[in-house]
Amino acid sequence: MPRKDKTSGFFRELAQAPCTAQERTDAAVKLIRETEAETRADLTAQLRAARIAHEGTGAVSAAPPAKAKTRG
Repeated sequence: MPRKDKTSGFFRELAQAPCTAQERTDAAVKLIRETEAETRADLTAQLRAARIAHEGTGAVSAAPPAKAKTRG
């Protein structure tokens, strides 16, 4: 079975530029997904820090959460 990577030896770690339309599309999608994942991770970290800071100050909401009504 032929090898899928076209480089050999020391330079195997370097990524090659995509050459077909499918590879260019895949590379673009990968880049978009990575940037969106980083954005989500940053937002999650900010929200988590804000929640911890809010809980750390002892602030409590004005009304306790309402229980769900059961149908009887």
